[in-house]
Amino acid sequence: MQLTRFTDYALRVIMHLAASNGALMSTREIAAIHNAKYNHLAKVTQWLAAEGYLETVRGRAGGIALSRKPEDICIGTLVRQLESQSVLVECMREDGGECRLAPACGLAVILKEAEESFFQTLDKMTLADVLSRQRGLFNLLIDMNSEK
Repeated sequence: MQLTRFTDYALRVIMHLAASNGALMSTREIAAIHNAKYNHLAKVTQWLAAEGYLETVRGRAGGIALSRKPEDICIGTLVRQLESQSVLVECMREDGGECRLAPACGLAVILKEAEESFFQTLDKMTLADVLSRQRGLFNLLIDMNSEK
């Protein structure tokens, strides 16, 4: 399973903000640090804010920060929300896609089970778990923040 770039960036943003310990950061700062296009990252942060993951503060001293504690952000829930429009293969689309084998193929059922196993693994993880599993990641993100 390949996650979309949108999901990848959303995960990077929340990890980065979790490492900033509540400090406000601008979307431009995060985009520059991660070498991402600002316009794309702006859409990601808007979505995260609309879904309640981020709080935004307008103005000169404004920015974005997590609106929830890292231990309250379930990675599985977030990725499910982000990937709800993506399917592994054509025949898994709601309309059946254009696969001519779909009516008689058992592959979609197996892939759906595999996808669910993937999400069940992610459901066990919070943002706090992600940061604590690799202390080097937390330190790297802190260093990235200080370079700005």
